[in-house]
Amino acid sequence: KHTKKLQTVEKDLQNELGRKPNREELALAMGITETQLERCITAMSQTCYSLDAPIQNTLKPGKDDKNGDTMYDLVECKVDDSEYQKLQRSLMKDHLVDTIKRYLSPHEVDILLLRYGLMDERTLPHGFSGPLTIAEVSRLVGLKPDKVRRMINNSLRHLRPLIAAEWEDFESVLE
Repeated sequence: KHTKKLQTVEKDLQNELGRKPNREELALAMGITETQLERCITAMSQTCYSLDAPIQNTLKPGKDDKNGDTMYDLVECKVDDSEYQKLQRSLMKDHLVDTIKRYLSPHEVDILLLRYGLMDERTLPHGFSGPLTIAEVSRLVGLKPDKVRRMINNSLRHLRPLIAAEWEDFESVLE
């Protein structure tokens, strides 16, 4: 807001004094401090650049830059998304486990977590990691493989209608 006022006041003072006004006179005429005036002048002297403007390398005058590089190409984010994806998957896994715990018994939850590799690796017995086979799960929980398979199928059948709407938005992220 001070930019237009500064230009007007500077022009008026120059006409009135017959010379270019100094900073103290300008600040006094505008009713601001000299520090504020300095900030205003600094802000006015800043140059704006378009991100779509082509870049020209003046250090290589013989080279014709027709490839169309722009400022946007230089500024464009070149961050490795792998860390972001790891974090996103971890948060989704935690959310899924919490959702499963909400609807199933602790025994059913443990069986599903073991079967699909959602259990924390540190809590698994030595030699086991990732998704386990039904036979491995049955050995760990002390049930027959057929009973484990039926429990898994019943649990999934029970969960499907309960959490379908809640997890609908996550399908695009998982792909």
